[in-house]
Amino acid sequence: MWDSLMIIFLQFLSGSMMYSYFIAKLLNIDLKKVRDGNPGAYNLWISTNWKIGILGVLLDYLKGMFPLLWFIKYRDLKDRFVITTAALAGILGHVFSPFLGGKGGKAISVSFGAWTVVTGLQGPLFLGLSMFIFNLAKWHGASPEEDALKVFYGFLCLIPFIIYKVLTGDIYILYFFLVNFIIIIYTHRRELYKVLVNA
Repeated sequence: MWDSLMIIFLQFLSGSMMYSYFIAKLLNIDLKKVRDGNPGAYNLWISTNWKIGILGVLLDYLKGMFPLLWFIKYRDLKDRFVITTAALAGILGHVFSPFLGGKGGKAISVSFGAWTVVTGLQGPLFLGLSMFIFNLAKWHGASPEEDALKVFYGFLCLIPFIIYKVLTGDIYILYFFLVNFIIIIYTHRRELYKVLVNA
């Protein structure tokens, strides 16, 4: 039990490291004053350049995977409840980072990392492709509200994949999806509310 709690805590701690915010600070940029104030990789990209932006995305993605992936590969961690709970802890660490007074980012890149640990490349590819299709179909990243809708619909498109995984025996994927989706709705709540009000 204590080992499981340690893994969950370490993954939360990893997720709470706000690399994009720290990189921006080194460049004398306050991400809380950029666009929608999100201290994550997307605003780092906008406020600097694509090279630094990709670094922020990559670091956020990797912190969603490690150290959990290390425990799976080298400590033979197989408990699906512990794995999915730890992956969610990493996402929550990003959203409620103690390094930023309990305020963090919107958890897109870190969620992709967590999905990679939980499903391999299946989940991230499905989610990424869905969001990309919505981007081509209607929106062009013009506003935070449109970006929030892309993420929201991308997660909805995961539902057939989740149903398939549950039917093939992975019941914990439903738990992971539901909690992650709730977190994503929470982090985009203001943008989604504006969409509903203006609909």
